[in-house]
Amino acid sequence: MLATLEGRQVDETNLPAGLCAAVAGNPPTCAAIDALVAQLSALHQRQKQTLKDALALNTEPCTFLADRTKPLPVIPDSVFPALKILAVHLFERTAKLKAVEQACGECIDDHYARFRHGNAPGNGNVCCVCGTEYLAQVRADENDNEQWRGPYDHLLAKDVYPLYGVDPKNLLPICNTCNSKAKLAKDLVLKDGVRRLSFSPWTERASFQEIEVVVDDANDLFPRVVVNFRSADPNRQEKLATWDDVYQIKSRVEGEFRELGAKMAEDARAPDDASFLEKLRDAGLAKAQAQRLTPFNYWRARVYAAVRGMNPRSRAALRQATAPTPQAIQDMEALFFQ
Repeated sequence: MLATLEGRQVDETNLPAGLCAAVAGNPPTCAAIDALVAQLSALHQRQKQTLKDALALNTEPCTFLADRTKPLPVIPDSVFPALKILAVHLFERTAKLKAVEQACGECIDDHYARFRHGNAPGNGNVCCVCGTEYLAQVRADENDNEQWRGPYDHLLAKDVYPLYGVDPKNLLPICNTCNSKAKLAKDLVLKDGVRRLSFSPWTERASFQEIEVVVDDANDLFPRVVVNFRSADPNRQEKLATWDDVYQIKSRVEGEFRELGAKMAEDARAPDDASFLEKLRDAGLAKAQAQRLTPFNYWRARVYAAVRGMNPRSRAALRQATAPTPQAIQDMEALFFQ
């Protein structure tokens, strides 16, 4: 885009060797590029200069998440459709060309495997956004780059911000529920046309103290898990609110523990309160240590700690609800152990 606006050839100095040749050898990609070039070339000089100035800033996409004062690049209406078509094509088709992978030295599966085994926000096969779901199931006897992989979330949606459609820092592996059910077309940067703050997942995360998990036994017939996101810092509070609004974490976690007694029975069935507390502590520690290995381990550790903090009478009622009925025991024994 800059080369077109400045009337020059593309500078390949900082690009992988052979990348431009690989792209030039693919007619569908070239057609999408030519369509964009035609629209850029047709702009008036003032429009070209304004767009060129915005592109020259080379602002990283996550900067817009953490700083609402950073102006978003304005793409002229005549250019936007062609840029969007190219961005989608680059992400869905061009990036998978063998010649492009060879020029870059890796493919998207290599990037995904490195993310899953690397430092935060990766470091495991559990979604770094919600902690409630695997990124993808792992199959035995398969190499890392042959494993199934979870979807990539465009933090800045490529349909709305096509300039960042293939920017690596705009691409975050997340679980299918976060990507295809919770987020959908929601915008981390704007809500109802108003800028808002959001976490930049490569450099930020919610702290332990900002996530409150309690067991509310005041109003309902049965105790229920309640998740709150709270921070004394207004900016952090806004980021927490945005993250939850987009990915629906609070409602998903509270929904998972709606049958709290049944969940407790999986890890902490006990005949008395002392044993119950001990099992809750041991199970909570084990879940916390394995929070990046199995979905909901982080949340189970937090819930078990909250149950330990309940008043003894309510906790006793919850413990009693974990005990199976004689008929249930008989049915399970008949099904699995005979």
